[in-house]
Amino acid sequence: MISAPAHYTAALTTSGAAFGILMTHPAIERELALLDPTTRADAVALDDLLHPDFAEVGASGQAWTRQSVIAALLADPGCSQAVREMAAVDLADGVALITYQLLGVRRSSIWVRDSGQWRIRYHQGTPSTAMSENR
Repeated sequence: MISAPAHYTAALTTSGAAFGILMTHPAIERELALLDPTTRADAVALDDLLHPDFAEVGASGQAWTRQSVIAALLADPGCSQAVREMAAVDLADGVALITYQLLGVRRSSIWVRDSGQWRIRYHQGTPSTAMSENR
């Protein structure tokens, strides 16, 4: 089982419980693991975390396929930065939206429960000038 590394201390939002925002969720742990350079350098772990139909739109606007993301992460696994305001919302049974801030970018991921484990199906990064001013 892949889990979040001990050195991650995500600043989880404490507001929004009335709106279904979850502070703990199995997909949050897997999202954090995906940000760990050790996980990002492990092809087996990436294969486990990324859904077969995974797609991403990066903060640059570039579209990425599962294969191109895995190749890029294996070539340069860096990350391990402070995550802020991470939260999860269940969209449906077995589908969760994870949102957070990282390096001046608002990030959102859709995770699906696939054969009993959470796998990332879609990720998008959106640059935020307001966030880079508040870092």
